[in-house]
Amino acid sequence: MALELDPDWPGLTAENDASGKGDPGLRTPEIKRIAGEVQKILATLTTATEVPATQVAYAKGSTPPPLPGPPAGAGSLPDLQRECALSAIQLGEWPVAQSFSMSTVSAYAQLIGEPGHGGGLYSSLIDRCQGVIDGLVESAKSYDGAETANQADATGRYV
Repeated sequence: MALELDPDWPGLTAENDASGKGDPGLRTPEIKRIAGEVQKILATLTTATEVPATQVAYAKGSTPPPLPGPPAGAGSLPDLQRECALSAIQLGEWPVAQSFSMSTVSAYAQLIGEPGHGGGLYSSLIDRCQGVIDGLVESAKSYDGAETANQADATGRYV
């Protein structure tokens, strides 16, 4: 049983056969394009946004304008590390606040992770996405190198 390639699958092609049943091959420009798109998405997860305003100045006696919402792209790992690292100091000294503080610190460590140390699920997602990008680019480079080597005959001359 032979493998059949989906002709619409990005980055793969069936050499010399429009039906998808020829020898499989890679379209390295398409693989690199996909890696670039994933890199752009990953940049939104790793680029900090501006700190949003928490106060607005207005004239006495006038209606205060609404506070602006979070900036576009808010929710990156640096944003979460900056805004979500709550401790007992922010939550209070009373017993219920102290118990809640232990829960928030544990959840923060599990979900987000500390800056520079990783460990959280969000940090792991970013590391794994970067690994996928690196793997795509490296496989395209290797395939291009193999194609170039296959074009040369034993004397080192290109055929």
